[in-house]
Amino acid sequence: MKTIKKLQLAAAIAAGLTLVGCGSSSDSKSDIVDCSNGRTIDIAANSIENSTSISDEITTALSTAKTCDTIVLPEGNHVISSSLSFNGNGSLSQDTMVTNLTIKGAGMAKATADATTGSGQTALDFTGTQGDGFFINNTKNITLTDFGVFEAANNAIKLKDTDGIIIDKVATVWETDYQQSNGAYGLYPVETSNVLIQNSYVQGSADAGVYVGQSDHIVVRNNVAIKNVAGIEIENSTNADVYGNTAEGNTGGILVFDLPIGNGLYGSGVRMFDNTITANNAPNFANTSSNAAGVHIVPPGTGVIVLSTSNVEIFNNTITDHQTISIAISSYMLPDAEVAAIPDQGVGTSVFSYDDIQPYASVYLDGWNPLLHGINIHDNTISVAAGVNAPEGALIADIIAGTEDVQTNFGGLINGNAQLPHIFYDGVGELLANTPYDAAEADTSIFQTIIGGINQIASAVFLNIIAPADDKATLKQIPNVDKFGAYSNEDRVCQSGNGVGDGGITAASVFETTPSASNFDTNGEPLSKLEMIDVAIGAGDMSSAATLAASILNDDSMTCDDIVAYKGEPAVMTFNGETFGCESDDTESEFCQ
Repeated sequence: MKTIKKLQLAAAIAAGLTLVGCGSSSDSKSDIVDCSNGRTIDIAANSIENSTSISDEITTALSTAKTCDTIVLPEGNHVISSSLSFNGNGSLSQDTMVTNLTIKGAGMAKATADATTGSGQTALDFTGTQGDGFFINNTKNITLTDFGVFEAANNAIKLKDTDGIIIDKVATVWETDYQQSNGAYGLYPVETSNVLIQNSYVQGSADAGVYVGQSDHIVVRNNVAIKNVAGIEIENSTNADVYGNTAEGNTGGILVFDLPIGNGLYGSGVRMFDNTITANNAPNFANTSSNAAGVHIVPPGTGVIVLSTSNVEIFNNTITDHQTISIAISSYMLPDAEVAAIPDQGVGTSVFSYDDIQPYASVYLDGWNPLLHGINIHDNTISVAAGVNAPEGALIADIIAGTEDVQTNFGGLINGNAQLPHIFYDGVGELLANTPYDAAEADTSIFQTIIGGINQIASAVFLNIIAPADDKATLKQIPNVDKFGAYSNEDRVCQSGNGVGDGGITAASVFETTPSASNFDTNGEPLSKLEMIDVAIGAGDMSSAATLAASILNDDSMTCDDIVAYKGEPAVMTFNGETFGCESDDTESEFCQ
């Protein structure tokens, strides 16, 4: 893991360059639309009257839609011949945005065979088509309810640039299990606001069954996700509640990710509670992503994953029978250690843009942070039945192999397999944020020095390359540099009440999180506990090696003593003047009372 060494950035750059310092959650009453006189478009009746196919009639209804239309899909299993799209700014029927559209079937179909005439279900079968099943964008207040989308080539239902989405009792299904050729996403709102997904069913997605990305004010509740790579995923999003869901038989159950996507949208404020997350031990059948931390890295057999994000509360979930890890908490350094690479100082020789400074410089300058802050894991019920433990996954293959070697010699194997902690924390990002750069800069961490170096070089690139070419450009600097420094209590990853210790549940980090010279080698590289054990054995210190071996499963890296742990607020979404969410329209669920 290549980390910072003695860069002496200020002196090196200043010698040749001159540097400078730098310094929608609710509707208004005027936005409420009265749809009491909206049109109803009966697709079945129109197809009979016009002697056209169901597919053609849906296409016509979407292309000529008016505000407050309700498009009624017929019951039964219907073959759709092409992707269905709706652009609220592109309707043929009026000049202003078309809003408050409802697409409604006869009932949610979980299998095409069940949606026969008279069944009270609607299945739309996209076998043989290209693109998404539905693609909906540029609108406000859209409702999708009571139907199923099957075998879409790409995504089943994608929504973008939309404010106000209700998806209720909708199924998205690929009926062949665990195939890379299945579509990527089932229910897929991206770059949206005010999202409610409830009472729905997602199966077979080669990425995520329910995915909400780059969005805000999100409620995902009472859904069932089975046989997807990721059952439910909240990515680069803010103010989200995920509760009352069932995730079973996926590769990973529920994910909260914050990825370096570079569009200024990064996540915070997610609550995950009252979910049943069971036996998500499916093979990972995702297609490889260009992002180092796409879902293709998810280890089979993981219940919950939180990656490089902040302010997440995970509580009162039932998490059972995962063969690898029940809850995994990781900085972005686990999938790609290059986030801590030494920045290149060669401005004008090897560095001509922000992208050249360091592999992640541009997204740092965009506001992304690869570290975890304020993760509170409490009062979950975690268990693993006998015979289930069998950890795997390319991302953590070295950790599994090293743990197996240590536990072979010091104890801890289960049925001949390495045993990882039930609550697994990488810890390396926190270690680099807590460790001073050197004694002379005790208040500046290793990670802050990296970030400060990127900021300095970015200033030089701007002054000497960007500004001369574009006098309207603005200097970019990494915001919140303090967030790369020593963790406060509020920043910590904290676990309590999860059965650790007396309950037989284990919790530990891969890297020590407390600064110590023993945590680094002579070249300044951080050492995992597994590497520290090798060092101790090589020095003949078997007592220290045994202590470290025990800490692989249990340590105090996540204890909540004296910590003001993060507590989230209920997420509320607003739809045409009405609010939905825990403690809003839902006061009956156990943790919403």
